[in-house]
Amino acid sequence: MSMADETRLARWRPWAGALLGLAWFIALGGGPALDPTHLDWLGWGDWTKSVLGWWFFRDAPWSFPLGRTPDLMPPLLTTVGFTDSNPWVSVLLKPFTRVLPRDFQFIGIWLAACLALQGFMGVKLMSVITPRASHQMIGAAFFVLAPVLVFRFGHDALCAHWMVTALLWLHLRPCPDAHSAWRTLRIALLLNVLAAGTHPYLAVMVFALSTALLIGMVWPTRRLGWRQVGLAFLGGSLAVGAVFLLFGYVGQGVSGATSGFGVYSADMLSLFNPMGWSRILPWLPAQEGQYEGFGYLGTGVLVLALAALLGRPSVWWREACTRVRAHAPLMGIVMLLALFAFSTTMTLGGVTVLTMRKLAAPLMPVVGMFRASGRFIWPLHYVVLTGILALAVWRWRQRPALVTGVLVGALLLQVVDTADLWTQQRFRSAPWPRLVAPEWEQLDPDYRHVIMFPPYIHGSQVPCVESTFAQYDSVRWGDLAYRKGLTTNSGYAARFNDRQVQEVCAALTTNIEKGQFAPDTVYVVDPTRLALFERQGERVTCGTLDGFKVCVASTGGRFQEALLKTTVRAPAPPTADSPP
Repeated sequence: MSMADETRLARWRPWAGALLGLAWFIALGGGPALDPTHLDWLGWGDWTKSVLGWWFFRDAPWSFPLGRTPDLMPPLLTTVGFTDSNPWVSVLLKPFTRVLPRDFQFIGIWLAACLALQGFMGVKLMSVITPRASHQMIGAAFFVLAPVLVFRFGHDALCAHWMVTALLWLHLRPCPDAHSAWRTLRIALLLNVLAAGTHPYLAVMVFALSTALLIGMVWPTRRLGWRQVGLAFLGGSLAVGAVFLLFGYVGQGVSGATSGFGVYSADMLSLFNPMGWSRILPWLPAQEGQYEGFGYLGTGVLVLALAALLGRPSVWWREACTRVRAHAPLMGIVMLLALFAFSTTMTLGGVTVLTMRKLAAPLMPVVGMFRASGRFIWPLHYVVLTGILALAVWRWRQRPALVTGVLVGALLLQVVDTADLWTQQRFRSAPWPRLVAPEWEQLDPDYRHVIMFPPYIHGSQVPCVESTFAQYDSVRWGDLAYRKGLTTNSGYAARFNDRQVQEVCAALTTNIEKGQFAPDTVYVVDPTRLALFERQGERVTCGTLDGFKVCVASTGGRFQEALLKTTVRAPAPPTADSPP
């Protein structure tokens, strides 16, 4: 084969890796999810808020910050960023909202794209390690099968691990001169802009790895000057900050700091703890919230590592140390991210071994914004995976057939021991929460709002919003509001201002207690608060629909009549002037 033919084939290999990612998506049971109108697998977890955020944004007018959803949880400020509705994708699809089906969801397509891009970048990364096509493809399969990726499927915006893999490729690819250095930095800048408009956690990881890339341009090998690197760092920082401002992550008065830092951390055995992922290895002890720090390498990868490390350490130790020193900035940043993942309360096998909470207390307003710090274990996961694959290829470099056999064996073990492949857990049936009572078809066009009383604000600790509403009740009412063109005061957002929540809830409660009911509002009432409505007598009509207590002001109309037929209105309580 000529050099030109070999180069042409090499260019197509990443696309074969992308097909590998799609094949794994199908194998996990994701085929039906590619139908953008199929909702009956999204009715649980964080997917519900992602879908509602996108739906309300598609109907909202363009405004600043980009991605605002004024009809979702008003008067609280919410954006597609805070509902984890993948801001860049939502913005790109919004111009086509008139031709898209009303039940359109892009989560299935996004997850498939993430696996495809992971396969694509996996081949690119492996091409730096080995020129053999077979080894590149098998190595890419390990990145596609990475447990930390599929584990995050329930939080779709966080599944863009291909961005982290791409940064590792930029670190390892040849960069001999200033021209190639600037080309590498342009790619890194694009990845930072994409990550900032996908999810803040990914943005921090990509930015940190890009900072290590910048340092590597001047040390240990000098390809750019310090002044050039400083300007590049400033430009990248401004670009990320601009995207954060554009999508309303900052500057909107929404509380950034939150409780829970140190709870959702990573255990120091994270890379070796299957947490139920493996059917062979046991679940190691860990604390309750440390699922966020899931970093399991996979049984096949662990066996591959043991095989590569067998024999005298002197055979591979010198080579490993040389590679680590050559990428010292990358290793340093990855270790800092891992320490942050371990948080201020470091645990080993679920046992606390070091606490630094008092020392880190002054930093809590900043680090508290990333309470699920365990997620920052992902870069370490991918660096270790890359290192194990590189060591295996180098260890038996004189025997390529043996390398192929060992990699294939480890990959088969990785596949067989992937519990999700056999349970199809990620795409299990989960019907979309939707109200079905026929009375909703009688809803008069004069109604403009759906108000849950008290408001259901998922995660809020404000006493005023305490109720007996279940977690997904707000999803049902959000779905109704979207389909009927109404607003809804309840929902689930990653960040909100508790002071504003208290003010809004207190104002609503005052109005209800004074008997001030808006004629254009459907009230969904917590049964423990129903007496506030029933004591209004004929001024309010209440009934039961889909198992919920629903009330409206008695102003006439088809919906009021339909609601009245669902139950017998309770008589008004006697007053001092009432006859005996």
